[in-house]
Amino acid sequence: MRNRFLLWLSIAGGLAAQSFPTHVAMDALLRIRFYPGQGAFLMDSPIPVLFPPPGESTGRLLIKKAGGAAVVTKDIVIRPWAPHGAFGELRTAGNQDSLGPIPAGDYVIAVEIGGKEVSSYSFSMKPEGSGDAFNPKTEMVRTGPWSKTAFLTALTDVNVPLAGIGLYVSTRELPGYTTGKPGPFSIHLLRGGAQIGSIDSTATVSDWTFFKGDFQVNKAQGYGFVKWADVTGTPGAYSVEVRAGGKTLRSYK
Repeated sequence: MRNRFLLWLSIAGGLAAQSFPTHVAMDALLRIRFYPGQGAFLMDSPIPVLFPPPGESTGRLLIKKAGGAAVVTKDIVIRPWAPHGAFGELRTAGNQDSLGPIPAGDYVIAVEIGGKEVSSYSFSMKPEGSGDAFNPKTEMVRTGPWSKTAFLTALTDVNVPLAGIGLYVSTRELPGYTTGKPGPFSIHLLRGGAQIGSIDSTATVSDWTFFKGDFQVNKAQGYGFVKWADVTGTPGAYSVEVRAGGKTLRSYK
């Protein structure tokens, strides 16, 4: 394991020497903390950067109206992680951690380095009720491409890789939503319409949070997990369904 880790770092260091474009992934920007009650963001921790410029550099983090002017502009500092310069981080410069509040509308969050946009994604903000008749209030809700994105996962450095999934979940997506109320959901892996594995979990936060888990085999077939080789080695029409309260919330094929 240690040898593989050192080899990976060596490869990463070599990649940094090549001219790959700097990039900040969408899931990295989603690490910026969001407060639905205020409709504001707080950048209180560094954000990972892929292939940062050599040495310390500066740039800007912007939240812009879709097709319009910026409503938030923050100076940022980008630093590579020595000695493996393929990876780095960005932080706000000085005391500029608060971003917002942001009113309802359609926006783009973007990172600029040297006056050039290196990464961006679109999102929307809209007010919605708390769902609590005894404590009615309005929160800002953000939505974007992450709310419909999912991907299968498998660890490759273990003896028996397991079939898993990663996706973003929110309690607002669940039936009977109420602010602060957690809710159960399940994820089902099907082949040819028949379930071969599932995951049971609970969403606890109204904002979108990342969830990752491994599929367990059907209890009627015993206990354990679905192996990655069982998926890649068995032809068929695969699909994934996210369910809650007897309803299918999302499906992937």
